[in-house]
Amino acid sequence: MIARGIKHITSLPKFIRLSLAVFGTGIASGLVGILCHYLLKFIQILVFGNDKSNLLSQFNSVSPFRRFAVLLVVGVLASLFWYFLQRRVSLLSISKAKQLVGKKSPNFLGQSLHALMQVAIVGAGSSIGKEGAPRELGALFGGSLSKALHLDVVDRQLLIACGAGAGLAAVYQVPFASTLFVLETLGVAWKSKNIVIILVTTYLSAYCARPIVGKEAMYQVGKVSSDPASLIQVIVLVLVITPLAMMFSFLAKKASKSRITDKRILWTMPLSYIVLGGIAALYPLIMGNGQVLAQWLFSGGVSAYLPLILVVKGLVVCLLLWAGSYGGTLTPSFTLGAGLGFLLTSCLEIFGLSLNPTLGMLLGATVFLGITLDAPLTGIALVLGFTGQGGLVAVPLILASLLSRILKNRWKKKQ
Repeated sequence: MIARGIKHITSLPKFIRLSLAVFGTGIASGLVGILCHYLLKFIQILVFGNDKSNLLSQFNSVSPFRRFAVLLVVGVLASLFWYFLQRRVSLLSISKAKQLVGKKSPNFLGQSLHALMQVAIVGAGSSIGKEGAPRELGALFGGSLSKALHLDVVDRQLLIACGAGAGLAAVYQVPFASTLFVLETLGVAWKSKNIVIILVTTYLSAYCARPIVGKEAMYQVGKVSSDPASLIQVIVLVLVITPLAMMFSFLAKKASKSRITDKRILWTMPLSYIVLGGIAALYPLIMGNGQVLAQWLFSGGVSAYLPLILVVKGLVVCLLLWAGSYGGTLTPSFTLGAGLGFLLTSCLEIFGLSLNPTLGMLLGATVFLGITLDAPLTGIALVLGFTGQGGLVAVPLILASLLSRILKNRWKKKQ
């Protein structure tokens, strides 16, 4: 019976099998986005209560002790989960899964649980990004569907990359930026066939998830305009933020490569969450993947401790990754860049320059994302998509990204 089914599938024309895999990956990734959305909301309500105003209000609605206790429990449970899971399952990154196509397939259940745990800890206040989970789940479905449809190795690798981009598109509703992400970061050639397939999966995924996830921009930001004085703002921000972004990227990658997975994880991870919990008890802005802090700044939030908060935020992300946690750095990078852009713009205003602090945040986020993702086009598109911006504001963002790329390349040549 199974052999007959396989024979029937393989008898279908390749174009039909590829089309089924493409549409299946897009729809499955959209469902992944919905699942991650509901899981995140469930965990947030479970640990912080059902405060519908905003996430910062949820964090503030509970006592400092409860914030500390929640993160301590998360650290203990997550350390046990990842310790035992990694004893039984070989976790594969998206890049590794692509490399091993035809040789080794990911453990579907183990990889799925691994991804969902990343969403759960972010919902409970962990300071790393949640975007790794939908990317990994989307890639898992893309790889499994293309394998079941007996596509060749090249197409299976493409569908894994498409699934990763589609998962990102579903959760954040940024299909165009997700298309660029696949092309810039996942080793997919800029061929017309590849681009069409990526566009279909990302836009289909975003469309499927939109009724639940919502089509509103991730951050509520008023429309931003620029003027000739913004050129000074661009140059100063690029010169200062680029090396800081490179430093964070280096530390985060080193922490991930040195991630503890042996028995030590049973004490390093709880200890790292004790550190986070102790800080969060006093400053709840540090909690979560950075979305709360960024929105607070966009809404006009001001604090004399902002420089310290940003430094601590970056170090905590690296600490959690080194101690054994899994997760992304996309949203933390956006937040760190936005915060630095705000600070530097405020400093420039001391010298009598009348500059737009919101534009400074967009510029800072663009530069930081372009460096940490090593994908300047994706960084620009993500900032525009996250904040619902468009039009001429893209011009200074493009200029900032280009100058930052040049500065980074020159720095590398000197090494």
